[in-house]
Amino acid sequence: MNIAIHLHTDSKEPVYMQLYYYFKTEILTGKIEAGTKLPSIRYVASFLQISKNTVIAAYQQLWMEGYVESKEKSGYVVVALPSYEYTATQTQVGHKQSQKVEENYLIDFQYGDIDMTNFPINAWKKTVKEVMEDKQFNWMMYGNKQGEILLREELVGYLYRSRGIQTTANQLIITAGTEHLIHLVLSLLEKNSLCIGMEEPGYDGVRNVFKERELPIYPIPVQEEAGHDFSALNSLCNLIYVTPSHQFPIGKIMSISKRIELLEWAEKVDGYILEDDYDSEFRFQGSPIPSMKAIDQQDRVIYMGTFSKAFLPSLRISYMILPDTLLEKWRKKSITESQSSSPLLQLALGLFIQKGEFERHIKRIRKVYERKYTFLVQCITKYMGDKVEIIGEKAGMHLLIRVPPKKEDVFITEAKKVGIKVYSTKPYYSQEREDYPLLLGFGGLKEKEVEEGIQHLAQVWFT
Repeated sequence: MNIAIHLHTDSKEPVYMQLYYYFKTEILTGKIEAGTKLPSIRYVASFLQISKNTVIAAYQQLWMEGYVESKEKSGYVVVALPSYEYTATQTQVGHKQSQKVEENYLIDFQYGDIDMTNFPINAWKKTVKEVMEDKQFNWMMYGNKQGEILLREELVGYLYRSRGIQTTANQLIITAGTEHLIHLVLSLLEKNSLCIGMEEPGYDGVRNVFKERELPIYPIPVQEEAGHDFSALNSLCNLIYVTPSHQFPIGKIMSISKRIELLEWAEKVDGYILEDDYDSEFRFQGSPIPSMKAIDQQDRVIYMGTFSKAFLPSLRISYMILPDTLLEKWRKKSITESQSSSPLLQLALGLFIQKGEFERHIKRIRKVYERKYTFLVQCITKYMGDKVEIIGEKAGMHLLIRVPPKKEDVFITEAKKVGIKVYSTKPYYSQEREDYPLLLGFGGLKEKEVEEGIQHLAQVWFT
């Protein structure tokens, strides 16, 4: 039997899968007939100059899917399949279509990327290893539905030290991601009576969850200078989503007077406030303003936090403090729920906090991001001058710029031509505007990349 296959060793697709797809196509198109014995493993390995284990993996995949059967002393033989009109183009249709063409950029001002150079990789690896080797940690199972007790207990101390929040491990719930938290909260509230107040602009991931639930959403304008305008709040609203520590994407920090105003509103209308404290660790000027939950006297704030920005996006660990009334509802509902976040990673994170490693990392990385923020502002001022307007306060891992007089999509296209990727804030607005600021994330960039990127943008935009 001839084997007419060209293996792409530089492809992201494993060699054994390429070999598997080849034989699968040959069988389905009738080029290899039923009853035909496949070439021996040794022969294929020698002919294609690959390992025998690679061939075995491909043959076993064919056997598991029923294309061949294994006969003692005869090897693998093609089985007779039901009649089915098949073309070679069908073989990898799902496989090929799932591979998106990746655009390559020299510099990507992606929001949410972390500084990998300063990530405490050795300390984290050591902690994960400790959890895996310590028999007291039951990390192989599905995990506690509310979240691992070690992590919840450590979060109690951390939230008090960092955000002034007094809570207990019993009030904390761990899940995988902010959107999952939002879904959970909505499942505890009466859908027919829910009316949402949402920051405008605001985080599109959360807005999409509200839309999926077909809930009425009313905008709360966030002005670049004045911040949240609660005078525009619709009287029907009874659940409000806000990012007070560093409004996303504007970057405004909600004043204490407006926080109190919102708490008074919640008590008056018997409503709830969803406080997303997504990157409160990174405030670069003055003392941190207390979280709304820390000054909540009537148990009206549903507090949410995540480790994606402050530590590691791939962890997929978020947490929430529920008011007592909703916590009781969750306990009844949780009988049918399962834990969506890895117990292994939860335990490792809990131990990481317990050893003091997490807060040491935050202390170091805050200085790194502050330096990058300052450097980015300096570069914008140096190369763009008064041609752009910088929006946002000294906090977080991104800032916005307004570049008149063209539309933002023109600037994005021009940036792409020189290998620079910048982002429009249009997805974060529910209402049409004449122009949208551009978003520049800097967390994952080196200072050299920041300067080079801004320099290229200035050249292509203004010369």
